[in-house]
Amino acid sequence: MSIKQGDYLKELRVKNKLSQEKLGERLGLSRQSVSKWEQGYAMPDTENLLKLSELYGVSVDTILKCGETEEADGKEVLDNTEAKTESEASDKKPETKIIFIEKQEHKKPNPHKKRGWFFISYPIWMAVLYAVIGSCFGAKGWITGWLVFLTIPLFYTGIIAFEKKKPVLFCYPVLATLVYLILGFFANLWHPMWIIFLTIPIFYIVCVTRKIK
Repeated sequence: MSIKQGDYLKELRVKNKLSQEKLGERLGLSRQSVSKWEQGYAMPDTENLLKLSELYGVSVDTILKCGETEEADGKEVLDNTEAKTESEASDKKPETKIIFIEKQEHKKPNPHKKRGWFFISYPIWMAVLYAVIGSCFGAKGWITGWLVFLTIPLFYTGIIAFEKKKPVLFCYPVLATLVYLILGFFANLWHPMWIIFLTIPIFYIVCVTRKIK
């Protein structure tokens, strides 16, 4: 694939206001594959040429000829019979152009990240912690120590929300409940700390507003 063709593919992408990553997502490819096209190191295969043609609203022939067919519209075209006669009369052999088509590496959908042993066994550790609190502090420990179990959904949703950069996935209502119970049990602030529950809708409104922006 020539540098000229790569530049034309980049021109079409920029014209359609797409980043390399966004174009790769639409085609089911990695950003690196799109970058190789635009640098002239590789050429889209037939399937991806058809997808690009439909996405950009231009013909496959136009993409292959770097837009030259668009500029040639309205010009005189030789009759097929005359062109055939001229080609047969020519002593020169047609130039053979070899194009290497790179096999595209498709992204694996939803890759699963490897988790450590602590991630998997977190609920077990909380059960052990609850038993320790109950054993050390007696009846009061057994009554209030169960609050450690509320950290389980906070632990998992917190990690997922951080990895995906989506705060809305975090289980904020559980956090609000945990804070309220801690302040109630240990500081007897049942009132007015119930107001903390009013922050729940504010949290989700902020998350949704940030996503829209």
